[in-house]
Amino acid sequence: MVVAGGAVMMTANSITVSAQLVLPDWVRARGMALYQMALMGGSAAGAAFWGQVAGWTDVRTTVLSAAVFGVTVAMLTRRLSIERVNADDQQPASVLPLPDPAIAIDADDGPVMVTIEYLIDPARAAEFAAVMQLTRSARLRQGALSWGLFRDVTKAGRYVEYFVDESWLEHQRRLERFTAGDAGLRERRLSFHIGAQPPVVQRFVAEPMLG
Repeated sequence: MVVAGGAVMMTANSITVSAQLVLPDWVRARGMALYQMALMGGSAAGAAFWGQVAGWTDVRTTVLSAAVFGVTVAMLTRRLSIERVNADDQQPASVLPLPDPAIAIDADDGPVMVTIEYLIDPARAAEFAAVMQLTRSARLRQGALSWGLFRDVTKAGRYVEYFVDESWLEHQRRLERFTAGDAGLRERRLSFHIGAQPPVVQRFVAEPMLG
């Protein structure tokens, strides 16, 4: 019991420290809250489950079954590790400030749609799509409501990426969530662009409609 209890405490503490180190600053509190909820909820659910098993069988059978189950789960999840994430990728990165809007915009105005136009070599379309799939995950992780990638039917190699933020304030907060990993992903996207000018970025704010 002493060994088992010590193992539980060491495992929980190790995962807690790893989670704190790997979570970006802007989402660390929420991430740790989810972690604690999963840890405590899992303990409560496990106690109820194995208690029910003990009621159906006996204590010896339950303990042996739990031991076998624990070893099996450990073997099946041995390749999963939150420590594989590069901690440096989660460090905040500087970004260019948003251009001053030409119209009056309140913080709650929105949704805000951002479009980015890319011109790439059609022969590299598959590579570009793979990078944009990673971009989709990054945009949604940062808080975007939706994301999409469209290709121009009149010009080969011309793509338009769009994503939607909930409000102008949330769009501004995106800059605070930009990390070194996101910066590296941005460089990978830009490496495909072959236009004479950088990709065109446009921002649109939803117009409130009556009726």
